[in-house]
Amino acid sequence: MYPQKFYVEKTTGTPADTQIAYGLARVIEKLVPEDNDLDLKIEDLGDSYCVALNYPLEETWVEQAEFFPLLRALDTAKKSSGIPNSVDYVAHQQRNNAYFEARKKGLKENDLAEQGLVPPALDWPCWAIINQMAATSGYNAMITNWHLHKDCFPELIKIILMLFGDRVNDSDAAEEKWAAIAKTNGLNIKAQTSQLQVLNPGMGKGGNKSKASGLSIGGLNGFWLIEYLKFSGMFYAAIPRVVSNSKDRKTYVLRPKSLDWRTHSKVFAEFQNALYAQTPVKMDVLAVIRYCQVFLKQWKAGQGTSAFRFIRGRPGDHVAAIEAIHYKHLGNAHATMNLSTINLPQWLGEVESVEQADLFLNMLAEHETILRNLEEKNSRENALLRHYRDFLSARDLKSFYRFTAIYAGYVMSKLIAGGFPPRRFHISNLEVLIVNHNPKLATIVHNSGFCRIAEAIRNSTVRPQYHKSKNNPGPFEIRYGLGSDLLRNASYPEKFAQALSKFMFEYNQENGRVNERFRNKPPVRRKNIRTEDIEQVLTLIDEYRDSETIANLLVAFGYASDLQNRGGQDFEENNDEQGVNHDAAEIVE
Repeated sequence: MYPQKFYVEKTTGTPADTQIAYGLARVIEKLVPEDNDLDLKIEDLGDSYCVALNYPLEETWVEQAEFFPLLRALDTAKKSSGIPNSVDYVAHQQRNNAYFEARKKGLKENDLAEQGLVPPALDWPCWAIINQMAATSGYNAMITNWHLHKDCFPELIKIILMLFGDRVNDSDAAEEKWAAIAKTNGLNIKAQTSQLQVLNPGMGKGGNKSKASGLSIGGLNGFWLIEYLKFSGMFYAAIPRVVSNSKDRKTYVLRPKSLDWRTHSKVFAEFQNALYAQTPVKMDVLAVIRYCQVFLKQWKAGQGTSAFRFIRGRPGDHVAAIEAIHYKHLGNAHATMNLSTINLPQWLGEVESVEQADLFLNMLAEHETILRNLEEKNSRENALLRHYRDFLSARDLKSFYRFTAIYAGYVMSKLIAGGFPPRRFHISNLEVLIVNHNPKLATIVHNSGFCRIAEAIRNSTVRPQYHKSKNNPGPFEIRYGLGSDLLRNASYPEKFAQALSKFMFEYNQENGRVNERFRNKPPVRRKNIRTEDIEQVLTLIDEYRDSETIANLLVAFGYASDLQNRGGQDFEENNDEQGVNHDAAEIVE
């Protein structure tokens, strides 16, 4: 009887370990008969990945295992592999080019399908990076090695199960046992093969020795069977993409936390289609957002059926993070430039209903729109994208506050410049994010005094600037540096209280002047900030002992949008009782 848990030791601390785990899962999946309802999971144990089944593998499945390939060889213009069911790389490339050329001409998907033009195969990005990073020869060699074991395939599977049956993987013992099988079956195969950089970002040519005994240009070698499993896992865990406006490359690898294999199979296929080439930092943050979107849409669609393998949860409970490998194009080759990890957001709370899923999907759609419209070549927008990525990676609201502080100034500058105004966060979506990230902050964002002051900030900044940009200036002064002034004093509770009091005095004083000028019938009415509003905020500072957080939240909510949608029309939800009256037709985001 074979065990029901197998372990992949994290020997490199890079996505190479992750891909072995996915490759092992594919082998085990193939061993289990199709009519058997065997659950398969990949779990992160810290020092290793555990590929777990709900009961042990049966001996007959291994002893009577019929040969199965996990990979398809690549036939390129320069060389044919001679391996059955290989991929005609050139033919796929030509079909892809024809498809995208037709799309540029404006043809719809139905018209394209009628002409036999279809999108690239899901495996195409992996085939492309293997070929473009000069790994085709090594890739095909490992596939050939696997095929040569047709007559002793159960013995090869036993070696794999033996290698990963213990928490510590003894690759030397597995290699030794495989060498004996190869000799018995007359297989002329080398045990060691190059650790290609397309799979092993830290093992490319150059100074890569674990001990500084010398420096040579050669790469490192590894057991071919492990390298084969890495390639197999690559097609189920990695999404390679070209960086926009360059020849650089990025590969994104899903790092599992507690991942159900059937769930992953459904989500991963759609995720591959959802991630497009972008500039480096923007593609990092959109990769995380779009994975979460696909996950939630699949969860929502699977309710009421047995097809989706979980009932509740959040994306971050299944996939912990997305590992990103940045390959720099050096003219005739690519070299690993950077390895990074972007965590999945924990502010997507536990999803227990379709209504909750919709709430999170609306919030993610808003974030995607805001981030997608930022241009990385612009220094301020580049900084925004990096702060947002830090927010995802660190799971820290401080980076998000930095984002919202800079974004407030960015919105104002865009409104001053005219043109279509940038999308702003909506206060309801900000509440969802803040409260799910830290439930203790709910008391702050729901406090009536806090909300009134945030509204006053909005009435003094983005709202009048928007109307001015539409040649409809109001009677009130636009306070361009208000957010910066408040944040500059945020670290000191007394100074922050003084800044708030000064703002209240000037705000109320201006309301009085405008009312007097228009004889109490101004075109736009604003309600005064009350003394108790300031007192409530100061009480919150005393309770939380954190004036910075409250200041940052005030700026975030103050520069956010409070537009509502009823009957298909956008309007400010203000009424006479609140003392504000805007023309609904003029309020457009």
